[in-house]
Amino acid sequence: MNDIFPMEGASVIVSDDMCDMNGHMNVRHYQTIPMDYDNNFYNSLGFGKDYIAKGCSSFTVEQNISYLKECLKGEKLTPRFRMLNVNKKLYHYVCAICKESGEVSALVENVEIHIDMATRKSADMSDEMFETMIRMKRKHNDSDDYPFEMKLKIK
Repeated sequence: MNDIFPMEGASVIVSDDMCDMNGHMNVRHYQTIPMDYDNNFYNSLGFGKDYIAKGCSSFTVEQNISYLKECLKGEKLTPRFRMLNVNKKLYHYVCAICKESGEVSALVENVEIHIDMATRKSADMSDEMFETMIRMKRKHNDSDDYPFEMKLKIK
């Protein structure tokens, strides 16, 4: 999976409190793992505290989660990221939640919009941030072909 999802986050072990009555990881954690264990993915895009202090951020516009394999208590999961597309206002990425075996247990696909927090409306991202995301997308495109169906897209 490293060749498909080149950016690795921090691993997490599925704990008892992450599991539901069915004995597997509750759906809410599929949303939080990409955010809580991103290992600075968002900072690498430029969304650090300094950028937010300048009055800009991003909001999720659309999200799709594909559940592929059950995650059970005690399993080690690692989020892995790939930038799929970007324009001046939007970026589209996917987080694969991977098992220790390398199997993808879930795909969390997101489209985010760049926001001017003063108006709370969409705004073009800075040229520096846009170029950072373009470089990341090019680098990720040099990885193995993306073998999964994309549910979301941007132009």
